[in-house]
Amino acid sequence: MSQRADLSLVREDNYLDPTGGDIMCRVEVIDTALIGNDAVFSIIAEVEVQDERGVNDLRTLYTRKLRLSSDPVEISIPRDEMRACTYSGRMITMKLSTRLVVDDAILFDTKITEEHELELGTKPIISTNAKSIIDPSDAVDFFKNLMAIPVESRFLTFVLLAVGCVVIAVNTVIGIHDQLSAQELTWLYGHVDADGDSSLPLGQSLLGSAGLGAIIWFRIRHQLRQYMQFSLKKLPQIQRGRSYPLNELVRGRSRTPLRDVTLRVVACNMECGQYKRGSGTNVRTVSFREPVRGLILYENTVDHIPANAPIAPHFDGSVDFGPMFAALYPPFIALTHGLEVHWEVQMLHPEFVDQELVGPTDQFRYADFLEG
Repeated sequence: MSQRADLSLVREDNYLDPTGGDIMCRVEVIDTALIGNDAVFSIIAEVEVQDERGVNDLRTLYTRKLRLSSDPVEISIPRDEMRACTYSGRMITMKLSTRLVVDDAILFDTKITEEHELELGTKPIISTNAKSIIDPSDAVDFFKNLMAIPVESRFLTFVLLAVGCVVIAVNTVIGIHDQLSAQELTWLYGHVDADGDSSLPLGQSLLGSAGLGAIIWFRIRHQLRQYMQFSLKKLPQIQRGRSYPLNELVRGRSRTPLRDVTLRVVACNMECGQYKRGSGTNVRTVSFREPVRGLILYENTVDHIPANAPIAPHFDGSVDFGPMFAALYPPFIALTHGLEVHWEVQMLHPEFVDQELVGPTDQFRYADFLEG
């Protein structure tokens, strides 16, 4: 079908000015037969997952009803009402398009869609490994850490270990039995799955044991963290251009002396989306949050902090969130898809389980991400 109208989305020169700069859209009729018809103009954001079985997502950002005339229709959209941009990353791509649906037919209306680039200015290239910054390797001396936690946490750790070992051992025995038995003599794991395909009972058993082991280790780590109290304070709005002393961000005390402990404040964007895995009746939707554009906002190592002493006063300096606003893209998330802004405070110890506190992001000013 030939183009019967023209859509354009223009970013004004002052768009990156946090005090103003609307998004200007123009609808111009080319086919005079459309004049006088009602139409619906929309701006649509699409998050496209870069996976062969990716699940994409559409979100309508702006809608306006209008009547087409011989004069171009200009639409001014305050930037704060849309809060979106185009983006191309490792796992997702975010696209913006304008759509005009003209009410000119009984069954099929005229639909015109155009894709547009709407950038946020130049964001610096970041070559750091975001995953290693957000989730650093954690070396743990299990028995030293165990002796540093309260007695009740120590008891719960032993219970978790005992239960885990017993359940995993029993599950492994079942897997071996079912692997060596005929289908009709298996106890739990069959040789054929729900789709009729062949399956290895021992493989199913080992997979289940690995999942159970991960859950138990997660709960054990929670108990091993009890060697100290560590929490975020109630924070004011975090703004660009202001620094925050550590004692305004965190509070904490350790029940045991801490040596060579490092405190870091880190931030990144999280690419969020979904993809499909499995086949037949075992198809499942997997959600992901992939860290990108990671950076360290603050890092300092202290040789010694006495037991039961406040932690924050031992770390000099303040945290400047300015580099985060300059380097990261603003949040654009619709439930499961889009970009998040993630920041956290990390307490890294060479022998004990590390501590992480995820910071709130609902108080960030959107305009702070738009400045160059």
